[in-house]
Amino acid sequence: MAEVDVERFYTRLGKLHSHFIKHKNYWGGAKSLSLHRGKLNEDEPYAKSVVLQQWLFGYELPDTVAVLTEDATLVVLATKKKCEFLKPVVGKNDKFTIQLLLRNKEDGNAENYQKLLDISRKGDAENNKIGAILKERQYNKDSSSLAGPYEELLDKQEDLELVDISPALTLVLATKDDSEWDLMKKSSVLSNKVMKHGFVKRLEQIIEDEKKITHEDFATQIEAILEDPNKIKLNVPQSDVSSGYFPIVQSGGTYDLKVSAQSTKKQLSHDIITVSLGARYRLYCSNISRTFLVDPPKAVSANYETLLEMQEACIKVMQPGNQLKMVYKAAVKFLKENDHEELIEKLPKNLGFCQGIDFRDSTLTLSAKNTVTFKAGMVFCLSVGFQNLELKEADIENTPAASPVKEIKTYALQVADMVSISKGKPPEVLTKMGKNITDIAYNVNDDESGSDDDDESDGDESDPDAALAKKLSQQQDGSGRRSRRLASGTSQSAEAAETTAERERRQIRLMIRRNEDRVREIARDNAKNKGKRTEEEMAEELETYKTPRDYPGNVQPNQVKVDMVNQCVLLPIFGNPVPFHISTIKNVVLPDPDNATLLRINFYTAGMAVGKDAPSNTAKLVQKYAPYASFVRELTFRSLDGHNLVQAFRQISELRKRARAREIQEIEEANLVEQEKLVRTKNERVPRLSDLTMRPVFAGRKTQGNLEAHSNGLRFISTRREIVDVMYNNIKYAIFQPCENEIMVLIHFHLKNPIMVGTKKHINVQFFTEVVESSQAVDNGRRSMYDPDEMDDEQRERQLRKRLNQAFKDFCKKVDAVAKKNGFRLEFDIPYRDLGFTGNPNKEMVQLLPTLNCLVNLTETPFFVVDLDHVDHVHFERVHSMSKAFDIILINKDFTKMPQRIDMIPNGDKDGIQDWLTDMEITYTEGPMNLNWKQILGTAKDDDRFYMNTEDDEVTEKDAGWEILRMFGREDEEDDDDDDEDSEFGQESAVSEEEEESEEEAFDSESDEESDFDGDEDLEEQGMDWEEMEMQAAADDKRTRRMGEDVPQPPSRKRRGVPPSRNRRQSSSGRQSSSGGKRRRR
Repeated sequence: MAEVDVERFYTRLGKLHSHFIKHKNYWGGAKSLSLHRGKLNEDEPYAKSVVLQQWLFGYELPDTVAVLTEDATLVVLATKKKCEFLKPVVGKNDKFTIQLLLRNKEDGNAENYQKLLDISRKGDAENNKIGAILKERQYNKDSSSLAGPYEELLDKQEDLELVDISPALTLVLATKDDSEWDLMKKSSVLSNKVMKHGFVKRLEQIIEDEKKITHEDFATQIEAILEDPNKIKLNVPQSDVSSGYFPIVQSGGTYDLKVSAQSTKKQLSHDIITVSLGARYRLYCSNISRTFLVDPPKAVSANYETLLEMQEACIKVMQPGNQLKMVYKAAVKFLKENDHEELIEKLPKNLGFCQGIDFRDSTLTLSAKNTVTFKAGMVFCLSVGFQNLELKEADIENTPAASPVKEIKTYALQVADMVSISKGKPPEVLTKMGKNITDIAYNVNDDESGSDDDDESDGDESDPDAALAKKLSQQQDGSGRRSRRLASGTSQSAEAAETTAERERRQIRLMIRRNEDRVREIARDNAKNKGKRTEEEMAEELETYKTPRDYPGNVQPNQVKVDMVNQCVLLPIFGNPVPFHISTIKNVVLPDPDNATLLRINFYTAGMAVGKDAPSNTAKLVQKYAPYASFVRELTFRSLDGHNLVQAFRQISELRKRARAREIQEIEEANLVEQEKLVRTKNERVPRLSDLTMRPVFAGRKTQGNLEAHSNGLRFISTRREIVDVMYNNIKYAIFQPCENEIMVLIHFHLKNPIMVGTKKHINVQFFTEVVESSQAVDNGRRSMYDPDEMDDEQRERQLRKRLNQAFKDFCKKVDAVAKKNGFRLEFDIPYRDLGFTGNPNKEMVQLLPTLNCLVNLTETPFFVVDLDHVDHVHFERVHSMSKAFDIILINKDFTKMPQRIDMIPNGDKDGIQDWLTDMEITYTEGPMNLNWKQILGTAKDDDRFYMNTEDDEVTEKDAGWEILRMFGREDEEDDDDDDEDSEFGQESAVSEEEEESEEEAFDSESDEESDFDGDEDLEEQGMDWEEMEMQAAADDKRTRRMGEDVPQPPSRKRRGVPPSRNRRQSSSGRQSSSGGKRRRR
C-alpha cells in the first residue's frame, strides 16, 4: 500500500510556505493558495498541479481541492481513500495545521466548499487576492466532479480576485534538495546510457548493414529501451523508469531544434543526424541531444567544433547569482570574439531550460531576456545548436560522390546536456557521453575519384610510393561501401585512450582533493584525541605485593613458590624471596633430571624479539625501560630433591596458560559495546524467514533456525534454542544477495560494533539458504544434456531459486518497513554483478562484488568485506605487459592496520576496477612490483606532513600522500640496478625483511617446541646446558685426535635445533640462503 513520507512532506511544505511568505511579489500578492487538481489526464503528465502533488506527496491525488493559507494551514478536500492516505501527516508538526475534509455527496459538498472559502478569506480584509493555477481551471471545470464545482463557485465570488501562481511554483520546485539531486543524476545517467548503448549501437548497425528505417520507427525502438532499460543490460526496475517524451530523430536536410518537434515518417538518411531523447527516473526528467555526422564536409566539422566551444563558454557562466540571460549573452559574445558573427542569427530562441519533475517551464528558460538568477540546486538542460545552416557547393565538392550529404542544402547541429548548479563548485555536466568530433563522426563512403584534399592528391602524383600504396589500399577495400567509424581502425583504441586519459585527469584532481581532506581529518582527530592516545600507549606498572609483609605465609627462603592468587612467582635469590609477575616470564624449562633436577626460567628482556605471544603490557614495559635498565634474562635453579621444582614447573605452566587465556578474552571483549535489549513485536504479525543457516556457527556446529524482525532488531533462534540478536542501530550495512550463479541466497549484516556468537566476537553475521546442495554441485558432468530427469532437475532448481529470491526480497522489504516504522533507518544493498571480478583475497579464487559502500565476497568463508569509507588508497601491483594477472592493495586510513590484498585478478578487469574506483572517488596508483607495505606504512605513520606537498620548511616541494607510489614501477633500464639497491620500498628489501621476520618467528616457534634451549636465544656460549657442553667437548676431542693437535679449528656455526647433517649439506653446496647475513646478533 502506498504511504506518504511524512518527513519529506513537511520539509517540502515548509519550503513552499516559506517562499510564499517571503516573496509575495512572485505570488501576485495572494493571501491564500488554491492548489486544485482535476481528474486524471494522461495527455498532460507535466501539468503544474500534477508536478506539485508528486513533489509534495510523492503521488498523484486526482480530483482534489487544497487550500494553503498564510498562517500555515493546509486544508484538503478529497475522497475517503485519499484522506486515509493523507491521515499519517495530520498533527505531526507543530508549525502546520493539516485539516482533511471528506467528500459529502448528500449536500453536494456545499458545507465543505463554504469552509474552504472562509479559510481562503482569512487574513488581511483589504487583500482579496487568491492564488490559483489559472491555466488548468477550465479543465478542472470540465472534468472534475470535486474541483470543478468549487472552481465555478470561485468565479461567482465578486469580492475575490484570482492571480496566477504558476511561475512562483516553478521557482519553488527548481531548487533541488540532496535526494532530488541524486534522482536527477540517476535520470541523467539513464538518458546517457540509452543514448550511448541504445541509439548509437543501433545507428551504427543501421549504417553498417545499410538498412532502411523511418525516423518514427527508429524513435519507437529507442522509446522501447527507455521504457525497459534491461534491453541494454541496465539493471533498473521497469516501474521506476519511463520515457520523458517521444524521441526526436531527424535527418535529410529537414530539422527542427524545438522540444516540440516530432519524428517524421521519412526514411533515415545517412548524412547529418540529430537525436534528442529524455528519460524519467522516479518522476524526475532529464534530456540529452547529440548530432552524428556521416561523411562530414570540413565546413560542417568546423561549425560543430565551434558549437562545442560555445557550449563550454555557456557552461562557465552558469554560476549561482548570475542571471539566466547571461548564458545566451555568453554564446553571442563567444561567436563575436571568434569571428563567427554569421552564426548568431542561427541560434535558437533559447538555449535550454530548468528540469525536475516538470520537464520544461517557460519561466526558467535560457533566453536572451530572462532575469531570473541561477541558484544552487538547480539542474538545467543546456541545449545549444545552430539551425538553417547552408551547405554550399564548395563545401561538398570533396565529399564522396555516393554520400547522401551531397543531396542536402541546409542542416542543423545540436548538443544538449544536463548541467547541475552548485555553490562554490563549477557547474557539473551530468550527461557525460562523448561529443568530440571523433565520437560522433563516421566515414562511410570512399571517394574513388581521388583524395579529399587537392594538396594530398598532388603529393600522391609526385610520390610513386604513395600512389602505389593508395592503389593497393583501394584494391583491398574493393569498390563497395566501407562502413567504418571516423578514424576507425584506431577508433576503439582512441576511445579507450580518451577514457583512460579522462580517468587519469579525474584521478589527479581527486588525489589533490583527497590529500586536502585527509589533512583536515587528521587535524580534527588529533584535536579530538589529544591526550587519549598517550594514555592508551602508556604501560601499566606491575605490582604484586605492596610490602614483603603481604607475601604468603609459607614462603621458604630457598624454595620456588607460585602464588596463583596474585599471579606471581617468588624465586629465591641469595636466600631472599623475590616476586616476579607471571607476565614477565617468557617460558619455563624442566630438562630431564640426571643427578639433580634443573629448572630454568626465561624472562622477556630488551635486545631480543619479544614475540607475538607476549602480553601487550609487558612489551610496552620492555620498550619503556630498554634504554637504561638492566634485565634478568634467565634464572636456573638446581636441587637434589626435585619435588619442589617439578611442582613449581607445573604451577608456572598452568598460571601462564590462565594468564594467556584471560588476556585473549580481554582482547576479544575490548571493543564490545553493550547492546540494548530486543523489544519483541506484540499484537502484530512478525516478519519471519524459516529454515535458515547462520554463519558464523555456534561451537563448530551447523546452526539452523528462524530469523524474525522485531521492533528494534532482528532475532535468530536456532533449532537448539540458541539466540542471536542483531539490533537495527548496530547494523552498518545490510546486503541482500540473490542467487544467480551461486548455490545460496543470503542476507548479510556488517555491524558497527562486534557481537559475541558463542565465545568469539564477530562483526559479520550472515543468514542463508542453499538452493543447490554443495555436494551435488559437481555431480552433473556425467549426465547428458538431453536426459529428461536432468531437465526436470534444472527446471525445479530454477523455480526454487526464483521462489527463494522472492521470499528473501519480500522479507527485506518487510524488515525495512518495520525499521522505518520504529524510527530506524535500514536499507538493503544488492551487489552490482556487472562490476564484479575474480580474485584471491583469502587463499582461494572467488567472485568479488562491489556494493554501494563495500567490496564483498559473501559466499565463501572467511567473509571478505571491505568498507570503502575506511579505504584511503588503492595500489595495483604487478601491472606490466608480461603478467596475465595483477594484485590490488587496499590501504586503510588507519596506518596501524596492514593493507588488505586481493591477488591474481585477470588483466581484463583492470580498466573496469579503475573506472569503479574513480566513480567511488577513491584514488589509485599502479606499479610493476610488490612493495614492502610494513615499511611504507611505518614511514607514512611517522611523517606528520605525509599528505602535504612540502617539507617542514614549507618551501621544498615533495610528493603529497600516495603520489609517492607513482615513482615506483618506471621501467628504466639504465637505473634498474640502482633503484633496486637504493629504494627502501623495493622488492628485494621486502623479501629480505619478510624472510628476517619469518626467521625470527622460526626462532620463537623453536623456543616453544625445543624449550631446552630457550634461555640462550641471544648468547650461545652462555646458554648450553651441561649435557650439551659435554657432547660438544667430546666432539671437539674426536676431531682433534683425527686431524691433529696443530690444526686450527673453525668456530662452530651450528644453529640450535638444526641437525648437523643439514649444516653439512648447506656448507658443502656453496650456496648461501636468502636470509644469510640477516641472522639475529648473538
